[in-house]
Amino acid sequence: MMQKISLFVLPFVLFFLFVFAIVKTNKTEPKLLLQTTQKTFAAANPIVLTFATDAKTELRAKLFIIHTYGKTVLEATATKAHLSFRIPSIYCRKTGLVSWYLVHNQKTLNQGTFEIIPNDASATLLENYLGPPTILAGKKHFTMLVAIPTDAYDNPKQNNTTVVIKDQFLDRITVSSKKTASFIAWKNIYSRTKSGKMLVSSQCNSTSSKEFETEITPSVATNFSIQATRNHAFADGNQITTLETTIIRDQYNNIVADGTLVTFQITTKNNTLLKTYAATINGIAKGQLLHPDHAENYQIKAYIIGIAQSKPIVVRYQALIGTFAYQFSDQNRKITVGPLTSFMQQRVPDGIKVTLKILHNQKVIETKIAETAKGMARFYLHAPFYKEKEYQFEITTLGITQQTQLKKYESH
Repeated sequence: MMQKISLFVLPFVLFFLFVFAIVKTNKTEPKLLLQTTQKTFAAANPIVLTFATDAKTELRAKLFIIHTYGKTVLEATATKAHLSFRIPSIYCRKTGLVSWYLVHNQKTLNQGTFEIIPNDASATLLENYLGPPTILAGKKHFTMLVAIPTDAYDNPKQNNTTVVIKDQFLDRITVSSKKTASFIAWKNIYSRTKSGKMLVSSQCNSTSSKEFETEITPSVATNFSIQATRNHAFADGNQITTLETTIIRDQYNNIVADGTLVTFQITTKNNTLLKTYAATINGIAKGQLLHPDHAENYQIKAYIIGIAQSKPIVVRYQALIGTFAYQFSDQNRKITVGPLTSFMQQRVPDGIKVTLKILHNQKVIETKIAETAKGMARFYLHAPFYKEKEYQFEITTLGITQQTQLKKYESH
């Protein structure tokens, strides 16, 4: 009996399953067609994507967008046969490609892209960068101006936007047009052969930049000459010899910048090196050199390290005296040198060095140094320290050396 019932019911069950499958298969997702045909939008203009729907009931579709600022999901404004999605205003201000996906019941029903481009109807803004701010004179050196034109919302203008770049130097103004590429327009502005201030500016549409300055400084110095001036040629250890360069210029005849350091190197007869330094003012450097205190020949050469130099000159100094007086007193314990007189029989300046070498058995046992005051220098040999019965002396001053006779001393 049960077997007959099963055979009777089974066809009905299969029939209902077949009908259910057909009904489920015929249940399709609603169609949503994009009605907005515009593919590009100017920045800051409102953007609304509208879709037509054949759904009989209210849909809860959402729009998923990918923007330069990030990703977000938008809710629709629904009417009887349409769904509208308004792009947030902050997203509308930024240029770039926007991708969108229309999603319903976790399924993508439609997708596409649109582009936001710079708003040329808005005011043009212009950013500029100029550097370096100083360049050397000559045709090999240059400064670069980079201009970035943008719309009022800081979006770079599209490629091939014209930027006018101007530079002024002396009585000449140069104007050139450059096209933007990868958001920028740029130009290498080469130096001139003259030194001075160069002004640079740019313009895009009706917007002009501020004035920029580039200083064209003199190029590297070329070789120069030097000369020495002094009140007299005597080696008095007191007067000053002034060392002076000619006007130092670069290869384009520009006077070198103030503050260029010049080194004066002096070589003595004994190959001792002396140096003095000076910075240029109006292209001329002046160094000072103290006269030696003895007859001397100075070979002097000036140079700007690693750049330029002068030919050497020789400056000769004459001995101030040929001989000098000295005397012993106080049982030969007191030695007085002077008075020392100069080339007009005047007393020598205070501070002239006088050296006394004390010899015993023809060997130097001590050296004393004193400085003149009113042309005189004095030495004293205290008995407790100098106990020998005889001494001899060498006295040197102003490059002249005189040896005394053997002097006798009493023992205590």
